[in-house]
Amino acid sequence: PVTTPGPVGPWRRFRGTPVWLQALSWTIAVLLVLVIIGALAGSPSKKTVGVSTATSLGAETTTTTAEVSTSVPVVASTPITLPATTLPATTLPVTTVRTTVPRTAPPTAPATTAPTVAGLCGAPANPFGYNFCGRGTFITSPNPSTCSYFNCIANFGNGIGYMEECADATYSMSGGRQGSCSHHGGDKQPVFSGP
Repeated sequence: PVTTPGPVGPWRRFRGTPVWLQALSWTIAVLLVLVIIGALAGSPSKKTVGVSTATSLGAETTTTTAEVSTSVPVVASTPITLPATTLPATTLPVTTVRTTVPRTAPPTAPATTAPTVAGLCGAPANPFGYNFCGRGTFITSPNPSTCSYFNCIANFGNGIGYMEECADATYSMSGGRQGSCSHHGGDKQPVFSGP
């Protein structure tokens, strides 16, 4: 009978093993080798390069050793651009701000001792006929230029009563109200308007 020689070398191990299992084993072995080679190639390595220099006389030779670092270049990644998002427009409520403008007192005339004018019963001279005689009515809406003739207090324009003279010879519009002329020595007399 003719005998066929069996597998030689490593093939002896696969005798009786299915073909697909043999192919799988070789594929795994090749992959392991490739992974090891890739790991070695990916890590930076240092190589020593010898450089020989000789003096001009040729008497001695010096060998200089330098380390050269080699590494695998890194491939730049492509930036990812995200689509722009548009936020919905928001409308803020309109806020109304009220500004309170303080009422300014009319200019006050310095207190002066005016001579007694006939017909005003001692009231400062004025073109409106304001007097202390008791004739006419109380003044609840004085002329805007009243304080040019009378020594009005700082908050004269804020008063809600009638015009009166305080004890310190200043004039207020708080006549008939509780606490009138409280910071000016109290009430002295009302001012009248009439012929």
